[in-house]
Amino acid sequence: MRTFSGVACGAFVGLFFIPIGPAVAQTADIKTIVSVGGPPVMVNQNSQLNMAGVFMIGGSTSATVVQNGTNNATGILQFGGTNSASVGQAGVNNFAFVGQTGQSATSLVSQLGTMNTGAIAQFGAVNSSIIVQNSP
Repeated sequence: MRTFSGVACGAFVGLFFIPIGPAVAQTADIKTIVSVGGPPVMVNQNSQLNMAGVFMIGGSTSATVVQNGTNNATGILQFGGTNSASVGQAGVNNFAFVGQTGQSATSLVSQLGTMNTGAIAQFGAVNSSIIVQNSP
């Protein structure tokens, strides 16, 4: 079993608090969604700092997160028979993690930014994933 060190977690959290230039007011949109057997989840964020956490359990799970801001972070965990996740991020710093466990898992992570980090972990009979990263 692989675990992430406190240093890696600290570096990730510190990424969002690095002062750049003169102090200015920042807007933030932070969402945490927990769904047990619920409908598909759609999150659309357009603040300077966007953070979304989605945790889903059910027969068929589906999550879509779209973020457009300076700093974007998404974490999706899905436990169901059929799992589907989609993340689209445009900003300077983009971070996305998708974890899926079930019969089948499908994920797409698309990132446009200076620093892009994407990770997908799938544990199922049928798995499909795509990560597209591009720098302006």
